Amino acid sequence: MHMLNYGSRWTQFSSQTLAVAVSWLSLKHRDNNELFVLQQSAEQQQTLSLLLFTEQIGKTFIVLLGVYQQFAPKMDLIRDVVYRVIVFSIRVYKYLEWLLIEYAEDFVEQHLNKIFKKAGIVLDGPKRYDPKINDKKEFYTRVVSNALLGLGEGYMEKIWDVEDLEEFAYQGLKHDLAKEYLGPVNKITNYMLLQAINLQTQKKSFEVGEQHYNLGNELFECMLDPTMQYSCGYWKDATNLEQAQLAKLNLIGEKLKLKPGMTVLDIGCGWGGLAKYLAENFGVSVVGCTISIEQAKLARERCEGLNVEIVVQDYRDIQEKFDRIVSVGMFEHVGPQNYPTFFEMTNRCLKDDGILLLHTIGVSHNNVPLTEPWFHKYIFRNAVLPYHTDIPKATDGLFILEDWHNMGHDYSLTLREWKKNFENNWEQLSMGKKVDEKFYRMWIYYLTISAACFRARKYQLWQIVMSKNGIEGGYQSVR
Repeated sequence: MHMLNYGSRWTQFSSQTLAVAVSWLSLKHRDNNELFVLQQSAEQQQTLSLLLFTEQIGKTFIVLLGVYQQFAPKMDLIRDVVYRVIVFSIRVYKYLEWLLIEYAEDFVEQHLNKIFKKAGIVLDGPKRYDPKINDKKEFYTRVVSNALLGLGEGYMEKIWDVEDLEEFAYQGLKHDLAKEYLGPVNKITNYMLLQAINLQTQKKSFEVGEQHYNLGNELFECMLDPTMQYSCGYWKDATNLEQAQLAKLNLIGEKLKLKPGMTVLDIGCGWGGLAKYLAENFGVSVVGCTISIEQAKLARERCEGLNVEIVVQDYRDIQEKFDRIVSVGMFEHVGPQNYPTFFEMTNRCLKDDGILLLHTIGVSHNNVPLTEPWFHKYIFRNAVLPYHTDIPKATDGLFILEDWHNMGHDYSLTLREWKKNFENNWEQLSMGKKVDEKFYRMWIYYLTISAACFRARKYQLWQIVMSKNGIEGGYQSVR
């Protein structure tokens, strides 16, 4: 009986649909559409009105699509103009703030001393990590007005100095001194300056390569280990930098469950160290992509004769399918607005039974800034660290998280070794003869502050393993 009623309703619905379709065809050839709609039955009027409305939506969409296609080439220009206006406005605000600080010098000095004392830091004090102030007026003005940016620039220009820079930074980080700066106004200005506009578009994605990775291979060769790994080593059983980096490379290979003959995509391949190691030790073929011309040159030389291809390419342009995808130290340059695009691309390019491994710095506390003005200006242009909830959100419906490994403390050990190598080899660097002491102090500040951030556990280092559909029988990770 139920099926009979269903069949009769279906027949009635089909008859009504046919009648409406005939009316719609008639309607398309009439000039007065509204009058024609009124002449139909109530049900037909409703359906025809809906069809007319749908047609108008379709026409509007076509018009908007045409407008977008016309102005799309200009979107980067519009975005750049908006960003320049934001930067100019913030500079004006900071200048006005600086003028106010000039008139309240005594109050500013007392306030800043009070803040530093919360971390046991005494300006011009006796401890190794107490900073020595060479220009008090300039120091107080810069730090109060621009906080971390002012502090970093002040160190570069020798406005202040300290015997134990890492301990100074560590004490400040452990006692959350950044909170004193991250009030409502500065949170807004930081967001507007570094996150409101998409600074990681395809056009802008090459900026960090030009600013940082193209400084010259000689600089990085003197600082890194022989495998040229510019990412966190794995110090579980290692006693030196090279051992730690080889252990990291092997750990990645084992987590990917590689088999001879597999194809691997290495997104952000750097100088080809990982691609070379996987090809030599696991018998796989690797395609490595980078945004740095200097990196690509050296990577091709190092991987010559191996089943490795190095390309200078933005990750968004990759189309091929791979058995495995790995990205080490590159996700920090993707940016939150592009996380969905990144994971859609990796999902598209990964075979159904494949594995994705993401090796990235990240943040787990909401009082730690995801991006910071000094690093943005001098070290990693447009970089934004992922917050720990960003990755599950961006992978929802695309990947299953199989394993999440946090080895953040190991990065503090790695950075100390890089700093030691940089200091020991600086005099022999031809680059050292071309740049001033300000660059040297900038690089020391970058490596030391970064080490303190990981030592204080404010920054994390994650290795996240994902699959598209879940690995049958479960994923057995290694440590």
